[in-house]
Amino acid sequence: MAKEAKETYYEVDSSTEELFLEVFNKKSLPVNVRFLFQGNSKQKQLIKVSKIPDQYAFSLGKELLISINEDLLNVFDDESITILIEQEIDKININFESGKIKLVGTDLNTFSSIVNKYGVEKVARANKVEELYHEQKADAKGDEEFII
Repeated sequence: MAKEAKETYYEVDSSTEELFLEVFNKKSLPVNVRFLFQGNSKQKQLIKVSKIPDQYAFSLGKELLISINEDLLNVFDDESITILIEQEIDKININFESGKIKLVGTDLNTFSSIVNKYGVEKVARANKVEELYHEQKADAKGDEEFII
């Protein structure tokens, strides 16, 4: 007997939407962001936030696509689900003056063995120092170009 094929994309359960919005509203400033929720059974991660291109955002009346693999909700405990949702929410950057939304990368990328050995605070500080060094170097180079 053939196994029933599951659709790749599907409408997420309203409780899944409510869970995301609850975490979003606790974490962020009270801003009106229009989300489009979509299930994705083949997605490897629990949740993924994507910006909807402007030409489609206008037609859909939505700004961000929240793609969720609901099959994975049963794999994680509540705290892990909240952490994974918050990680995606932290990528959302809103310019309050223009109203523009963009997605930004993470501010700490490293290996878990390094975090286990030194702790999050020390690793974050080391990464921040390195980032500031490169920014200052770029600023200094920019200043040199304006010296007459």
